[in-house]
Amino acid sequence: MENEKRVKDIMSHIEEYDKVDMEAPFCDALAILKKNHEKIKACVTGTFHKTLFVTDASKKIVGKLSIYDLIRGLVPEPAKELEVSRSFYSVLSSRALEVADEVGRFQEGFKWLHSTFLDLTKQETQKKVKEVMSPIHPLLVEEDSINKAIYVMFKENIRQPLVVRDGEIIGVVNIMDIFPELLEIAGDVCVL
Repeated sequence: MENEKRVKDIMSHIEEYDKVDMEAPFCDALAILKKNHEKIKACVTGTFHKTLFVTDASKKIVGKLSIYDLIRGLVPEPAKELEVSRSFYSVLSSRALEVADEVGRFQEGFKWLHSTFLDLTKQETQKKVKEVMSPIHPLLVEEDSINKAIYVMFKENIRQPLVVRDGEIIGVVNIMDIFPELLEIAGDVCVL
């Protein structure tokens, strides 16, 4: 259809988003998101996002930082590196002496689960933004269809695919950009 909206018609423009330097402390990103969260809760008018974009020294976007990334960032690095398969547990009883060191390492890696959330937060918020951010995936161009945006979001499991024009990031598509379009069209189709 000629009148069909494209990604460029529904996307949130990149200028709407706050940016944070990749070398900044985790707490700097939290401060920005806290400010935005308080504005959203207070119903302050304006555009406030729950995602930040991460820039390098040249101000180029190199990653993004969502609330999910921040919470995931609380998991200590040793716990992220441990991989234990089911076969490990099945051989534990037959090789107990051989795996004692590995079990000790495993227990040490998950010791944080028994600390308080306050202690965990104090420890892990010492990280830099670059240690917590997610990589960016510009998978859409501004002329792509909304259907393609939906497909990319769910097929690639990317909640906020980026939109590019001539290699430059110009916007983001998220569920809340698509939802109003669904409601508008469903009103005609479903006769609500």
